[in-house]
Amino acid sequence: MTQNGYYRWPTIHSNTIIFVSEDDLWRVSAEGGRAERLTTSLGTISYPLFSPDGARVAFACRAEGVDESYVMPADGRK
Repeated sequence: MTQNGYYRWPTIHSNTIIFVSEDDLWRVSAEGGRAERLTTSLGTISYPLFSPDGARVAFACRAEGVDESYVMPADGRK
């Protein structure tokens, strides 16, 4: 089943794609499959970008008026 939605600002490293949808980060295999939500933010997330080694992802989040920069593990773990 294909679901429609908006998918923005994809970034890819090796076989992993991280993108923004529903104002959160999602991760999916480049081969397809089910996407996994990485964040649950009250703000608006944009512009994700993998670190050169693919271990982390940086992104902007606007929660209280101005964009702030964040970095988190690309696998979503703490």
